[in-house]
Amino acid sequence: MERYLNLQDPVAIADFMLSVIDFLPAKDRKLYEQAAEAVHGGERLPKEHLAEMAKNIAGITWPARRALDHFLKTIGSELEWEAVITNVRPATALLLKRLRKNAGTSDLESTLAHPDAGLAIHSEQEIEINMVRDEARIDLFETHKDALAPMIEEALVEFEAIKKRLKKIREQVFEMKGAAQDTLLARLEDMEDRVYFGGEAPALEALDAELQFDREEAALPSSD
Repeated sequence: MERYLNLQDPVAIADFMLSVIDFLPAKDRKLYEQAAEAVHGGERLPKEHLAEMAKNIAGITWPARRALDHFLKTIGSELEWEAVITNVRPATALLLKRLRKNAGTSDLESTLAHPDAGLAIHSEQEIEINMVRDEARIDLFETHKDALAPMIEEALVEFEAIKKRLKKIREQVFEMKGAAQDTLLARLEDMEDRVYFGGEAPALEALDAELQFDREEAALPSSD
């Protein structure tokens, strides 16, 4: 399965850090900006250090990213639509409006996910939409911080619970030996990739369920 972020690719890591850096307070950005600038400038930084930085910034920004995602899928969905429509080129805006009307969708997310979108939107327009959308999301985050504040607090509690469960699973994995450990570690790393870099929030029970077969095969104790 393809990962959200290839931790062996310094440029991909640098790009990820820059993509989420606006969710950090300005005073906390310098370290990540310097690392990304160094990578883009051709400097070779230790991959393990970059991977650690990527996971760190992903964890710090996860609650804000999660809250914004929830906001844009609910009360803020029309705000995102209007922001994108206003800032893409007129031809792209017209295409999106037609797609939304014909597909009967209610927001940008569902419009872009509709099968017709894949046929109608050219690669150049897709890049344009994604760039404008990324900028719009950051603008909406900055201008709706008051509304997002309680959502961020809820997301922080959610993230801490997920981290705790992942840590417990990791401790169990490292009790194993040989191939059994390798199999479970690969599954765990996939979960962490989806959570940290994909911004997913799987139910705690799902984290165990995904590993249950391998845990039983390896005679690992339950995480409960």
